[in-house]
Amino acid sequence: MAQASNSGSLKDRMRQLAKSLAIRSGGLGLYHRVKHREVLTVLMLHRVLPQALISAYGADEGYTISTKLLEDLIAFIAGHYNIVSLGDVVKSRNREAPLPSRPLMITFDDGWNDNAVFAAPILARMNVPWTLFVATGALETVPHWWQETLLAALRSGSADYEVLESAALRVARREFCELPDDQSLSILVLYGSLPPAERDNLIATHCGKSTNSQRPRDMASWETLIRLHDDGVAIGAHGNSHLPLTMVADPQHEISQSKLALESGLGTNACVTMSFPHGRYNAALVGTARKAGMELLFTSDTVLNNCPGGWLDTDIIGRISISTSDVADPSGALRPERLMPWLMLR
Repeated sequence: MAQASNSGSLKDRMRQLAKSLAIRSGGLGLYHRVKHREVLTVLMLHRVLPQALISAYGADEGYTISTKLLEDLIAFIAGHYNIVSLGDVVKSRNREAPLPSRPLMITFDDGWNDNAVFAAPILARMNVPWTLFVATGALETVPHWWQETLLAALRSGSADYEVLESAALRVARREFCELPDDQSLSILVLYGSLPPAERDNLIATHCGKSTNSQRPRDMASWETLIRLHDDGVAIGAHGNSHLPLTMVADPQHEISQSKLALESGLGTNACVTMSFPHGRYNAALVGTARKAGMELLFTSDTVLNNCPGGWLDTDIIGRISISTSDVADPSGALRPERLMPWLMLR
């Protein structure tokens, strides 16, 4: 058993050494310039906070990067890619204008208020276009979004999954044949099925003491969203409830509701794209989204997207998630030797 472990460890070290040599020699950069000339890379981010506030707010470190890491990330990709907007990608898919070589697009999911407070000024200063996919039902949630309150309580250990599950099942209005294996997703689906008043009462009962008093509002307001839109930020839908569309009773209503809400708030035809909440989708949902008028469908599939001649060849688009643990060292500093393989060896 020890020999197998040592052998595996040696193979990992050899792979890391090979990657480091490829980067230092310029081989990986050359590979990228040739291989990805006609490939669209799309980044998927969620929250951005100053490093000191990530722990102070109890933010999920798996979905939160620091403002410094965002700045360094943008500086790096600007040297290796041509950053494009959502409008550029839509035009490519519609055969109106081709994408440049090595295109890259930046997206954020959910609609966190810190995207407007901390990320937007950095991206504006660096003249970088970006897209925000919004869970419309979470807008105007003041001060805290029920989903983040539940998950924060589970992350901190101040609430117990079995207790939360049992409490919700006692008042649930429908039977659950099977909940997702993922506990975080399971608890969201379960509490999302409850009437809001009963849901909020249970959360206050079991998670109220765990609410971080330092935590400011979680989600953006409509006023903030309109300002971002007016400043040129592209806005897309991310469902209404932010529950997986494969697990809600009426996914067509979810998609239409989020699209109509955004077009009512931002203007007619303001929303022609969406990302699937939690990355869950199937062929039926793709058809439903297309019928609703969604021209591009962003997934969480960790793939790059072919665009031969600059023309995107599908409306179903994969994205590469960016988290601190994947691209930075333990101190949170960006490490190109981690980022380059993460983005380019796909």
